[in-house]
Amino acid sequence: MYSYDDKYTNSKAAFGDKPEKILVSHYKNIDNSSVVLDIGAGQGRHAFFLAKNGFAVEVLEPSIVGINQMKEVAEKENLPIHFTHGSLAEFEPKITAYSAVLLFGIIQILTREQISELLISLKSWTAEDSLIFITAFSTDEPSYEKHKKDDVEIGKNSFKDSKDFIRTYLEKDELLDLFTGYQVIHHDEYLSEPHHHGDGKMHQHAVIEAVLRVG
Repeated sequence: MYSYDDKYTNSKAAFGDKPEKILVSHYKNIDNSSVVLDIGAGQGRHAFFLAKNGFAVEVLEPSIVGINQMKEVAEKENLPIHFTHGSLAEFEPKITAYSAVLLFGIIQILTREQISELLISLKSWTAEDSLIFITAFSTDEPSYEKHKKDDVEIGKNSFKDSKDFIRTYLEKDELLDLFTGYQVIHHDEYLSEPHHHGDGKMHQHAVIEAVLRVG
């Protein structure tokens, strides 16, 4: 399994320090009487934002470096965050139903089989009116052709490189097909503005984003 330990060690904000815009725009629609699950929480930019706005958050993160960095901030600022160090495959929910699940940048690092398993799990981790926040990459992503050329194709528009790094891309409107039965609160597909993370190179992403409500 690909590890983000080195990336997080070398940068305190490997993917930026601001929460995704769709979270900022829609977080007030989350029921704060229950817990939000942040899958692949990274270094905590989404968990910190929610915790500072009155939400209890459980983070799931496979990188011990990321976990330790988040713990340091949460303890210093006394934030209501519970930490689970482990993989998505090993995860066992701590409560009956989460009020929201964050899937920022998760779909694109899963195999097709893992995506199917996640969709099944989400049904048992949520209840009616729970929200799902998602960002993913589309096949318009600038890196798509490179992965297609250089890496092993392991599924539909899904590739693995020599370091076991997975990149899976969705076709137009495919995300909505995957999440059939959910109420669409927000959905957009676009090419991001040029940007960089830390000292990284300027780049763009073909982003798919959605906020979905469990029906």
